[in-house]
Amino acid sequence: MKHGLASALLALALLGCTSNPITGRSQLILVSESQVIAQSSQAYRAELAPWSKQGKLNNDPALQARINGIADRLIAQAIRYRPETANWDWQIAVIDDPKTLNAFCLPGGRMAIYTGLIEKLQASDDELAQVIAHEIAHALANHGAEKMSVGLASDVLVGVIGAASGNNGQRNQQVGQLAALLAWQLPNSREAETEADRIGIELAARAGFDPKAAPVLWRKMIAAGGDRGRFDWLSTHPAPEKRLNELAALVPQMEPLYQEAKARPPVVQSRLANRRATPAKSASAANALERFKQGEAYLDCTSCRPQFEARLGQLNQLYQARRWQDLAQAVIEIGHAEDLAWYYLGAAAEGMGEPLAARRYYQLAIQLARHNSLCNTPSGPCGEVRLPEQAQQALRRLR
Repeated sequence: MKHGLASALLALALLGCTSNPITGRSQLILVSESQVIAQSSQAYRAELAPWSKQGKLNNDPALQARINGIADRLIAQAIRYRPETANWDWQIAVIDDPKTLNAFCLPGGRMAIYTGLIEKLQASDDELAQVIAHEIAHALANHGAEKMSVGLASDVLVGVIGAASGNNGQRNQQVGQLAALLAWQLPNSREAETEADRIGIELAARAGFDPKAAPVLWRKMIAAGGDRGRFDWLSTHPAPEKRLNELAALVPQMEPLYQEAKARPPVVQSRLANRRATPAKSASAANALERFKQGEAYLDCTSCRPQFEARLGQLNQLYQARRWQDLAQAVIEIGHAEDLAWYYLGAAAEGMGEPLAARRYYQLAIQLARHNSLCNTPSGPCGEVRLPEQAQQALRRLR
């Protein structure tokens, strides 16, 4: 067992050791950043879709404009750190959830912020900039690929320990998971948060936001009793006072950058104004089909149910006839974000021999089926399709 564990650790270290693109810290990276960005695209849409269906996404133009203005300034500085991120699909959504104090930035620049963080804390622009910059820092430092690699490494270690331990099944798997957690996840998690603190406060200062707002904001979070399970800064560090002191110690270093930005405000190209929370649907039909095969099909219309239902007969005929490419193109053309639409895309991808894409679409169908499904009644317009059961069966089939 010890030999197998040591061999697995050595193999992972040799295959996945790389340097952080900003700090130079050694990271375990077993998947490419481009792979993580592609997967994050679907995760982002899945996260936002239920909020959009409830009418709780980007529904306050004034607040959205405020958040866009803050984020635009931070994005401009992020691109100075890593020029290749100018090609990222930068966007930020405002989720109307007054109970949640949270924000996130996925790999590739897709962000969201919850109104609870804005309203409950009565956060100033300088304070909001600290939160958004901290989340952007995670993306810049490739922490998404690092976390995914930790998960893959954990699976390898669990497999080695389980195989070496005989038939003690569940107990050995739990031991393996604990070993993997202790070996990889906790140290990297704390290092990643420290990096995000340091990069974030500097990003904000260079964008002209007061660095003194950083410790003020985090102290507000602690006082508000932030949801530790849903806000990474409070959930990954056991000593918040120590972290506050570290942030406060960074303020004098950031002050000259802040004063320079105030004296010479940088010219900022807006990447967020007048755009939706998802990429513009302007690709050609051929390009849209290629994106579909890669698991990147784009459905964003939340008000197109009448058009979708009007064409359900045609869609069902294509589905029954197994005309998979025609089905995919028709669903994408309508663009309606519906559980049945994603299920049709999953079936089309599976039928066209694209299992990775099919899994992503089926997963989206399952998630949306939990919220006001189009297919939740026997007499509904979905015919013989039953969701989420059929999508779950498909996922099991594609394992």
